[in-house]
Amino acid sequence: MRVASLVPAGTLYLEALGVEPVGVSHSCPNPRGLPVLTESLIPPGLSQEEIDRRVREAYRQGLSLYRVREEVLLELAPDLLLTQGVCEVCAPTPREVEGALAFLPRPPRVFELRGTRLADLFRDLRRLGEALGLEGRAEALVEGLWARLAALPPPPSPRPRVAFLEWLDPPYLGGHWVREVVEAAGGAYLGPEAGAPSRRVPPEEVPLAEVVFLAFCGYGLEEARVAVEAHLARGGWLRGYLRGRKAYLLDAGPFQALTPRTVEGVGILARLLRGGEAEGALPLA
Repeated sequence: MRVASLVPAGTLYLEALGVEPVGVSHSCPNPRGLPVLTESLIPPGLSQEEIDRRVREAYRQGLSLYRVREEVLLELAPDLLLTQGVCEVCAPTPREVEGALAFLPRPPRVFELRGTRLADLFRDLRRLGEALGLEGRAEALVEGLWARLAALPPPPSPRPRVAFLEWLDPPYLGGHWVREVVEAAGGAYLGPEAGAPSRRVPPEEVPLAEVVFLAFCGYGLEEARVAVEAHLARGGWLRGYLRGRKAYLLDAGPFQALTPRTVEGVGILARLLRGGEAEGALPLA
């Protein structure tokens, strides 16, 4: 079966199941140089404020943030295409994908990831395993991930109050699975309820947490460090907010999408909440 992915989460699901796609999105991990099926219409190198402004302006005008490269899709002729329907900012929307497929003489089957809760990770792994004829491999992966969660130490007492920011300018509190990830790690989350979308808040309304995690969607650790330093150099709101709080800058990879790496993210937060260190995390003074 020829499988292609239009979203990084889909590519990570395939990787976990041992399946190599024939094509991936522009934002997917792509060490083998596979054909790229999408392109972003937002230029690189913009500040978080400018990215947010352009995204909101595109929504107001009904414009797309991405283009699906129909010519590459036609050439690759996949049998199964992985997409997502959770976030319009991080990947092509179902409407954009539908428009691209309308021009293909033999459209592929579409597998849409729509998980917003931690349990959806295991459901989607089983669904994808069934679609690929890899039910046994998917079930073994699910059992392994559950075992890793079950092996976590009991939560601290009392649980530290946690704020989790997935964007800085303006601040967004992480939603969907973030509450369950924080709680599984041993924290008490001061953000959206489980399954609810991320929420934009004014800086003065960012919760007064004991521990602050910053994992900016789409940013690796070095990119996030540069963004925070630029923000602080401008006299941004974060400097005053962090005073007297523990804060960690994170590689967003395990947190920004619901994938098998999400369980890795739970372990990272668990170590940090207990005063330890973790790869992909940088303490902020």
